[in-house]
Amino acid sequence: MSVNDFVFELQISAVTWIIGSLIMGINIYYLVTSFVKLLLHAELRIVTKVFLGILGFSGVALYMGGIAYLVFRKNTKTTYILTFSTSEDQNMANEQGDVSMYCLPREDIVSMQLPQKRSSPEFD
Repeated sequence: MSVNDFVFELQISAVTWIIGSLIMGINIYYLVTSFVKLLLHAELRIVTKVFLGILGFSGVALYMGGIAYLVFRKNTKTTYILTFSTSEDQNMANEQGDVSMYCLPREDIVSMQLPQKRSSPEFD
């Protein structure tokens, strides 16, 4: 079953974006408010507070910029689905019912993939 088989694809995508945005918004809110409270109530010299404020808010801006980059970037490389190397691998996946586990579409995920279980060759 692929994503295109779902009837409510747009609604599922919208709900996912809303939940993700809320989680990131809450995360940023608590990070910033905690940092501001730290700067206001810490017994530091004013010069130290200024430099910590510059560094802290630059870090938050960098975090938000990274999120924006990941949201708006275009995929430039074509990715391919992994294929099974032997008929034994295909039969094993069909028996277990988890064919999608072996079909990782992105190259970075493929490079992290563990070796598949293989039967030990018989030596003569």
